[in-house]
Amino acid sequence: MNTIGAFLVSQTVLIPLLIGLIRFNRTVASFQPFLLLLALAFISETISFICIRVLDTSNAVPFNLYGLAESMVILYQFYVWGFLKRKHVLFIALISGIGTVWIIENLIFNKIETFSPVFRVAYAFIVVLLSINEINFMIVRDNKNLLKNSRFLVCLGFITFFIYQIIYEASYFVGINSSVLLLKIVLMFNSINAFVNLIYAIAVLYIPVKEEYYFNKHFDA
Repeated sequence: MNTIGAFLVSQTVLIPLLIGLIRFNRTVASFQPFLLLLALAFISETISFICIRVLDTSNAVPFNLYGLAESMVILYQFYVWGFLKRKHVLFIALISGIGTVWIIENLIFNKIETFSPVFRVAYAFIVVLLSINEINFMIVRDNKNLLKNSRFLVCLGFITFFIYQIIYEASYFVGINSSVLLLKIVLMFNSINAFVNLIYAIAVLYIPVKEEYYFNKHFDA
């Protein structure tokens, strides 16, 4: 897929982002980090497109900076949801560990102008584990339909996307001999990205509204 086509597919992130912005004033605050993540993804994709298509340069620097921001926002989202808040030491350790890996790979080894596979695989693995843990907790504690649970859908999207990210980055890291297989893995990114953004859109639609919104709606009626 050409650069413009890939960019247009990546802009499917606008679907959940716009829904989130429209419903922002009435949705609970516990999903605000996720909405920030969608906004960062949109900005990152736009900057990357400008770098590649307009400036004819590498998008590695903004991509690496986005990776750091993305990892921190996701960790904070799990903190807000409660698990990492109950495991405060683990939260600090994860923040410090991921930040240290990013600094070592991008600054100490001066790799910020190239892509960072070690960092991206490391934090993707952590996000997948946290998402699985969150889903297991919901299965045990929540008897409601999980397909209408925003937290479940977001975690499902995280698992789908970041498992793919691990495969994607590892394929370059280990050096797959088959160029055909490598090309298929690369091209699959656009489909995975669009699919996950649709999951996010459904998740945003099911984000619970604030209690005062329920009260005002009932009072006005």
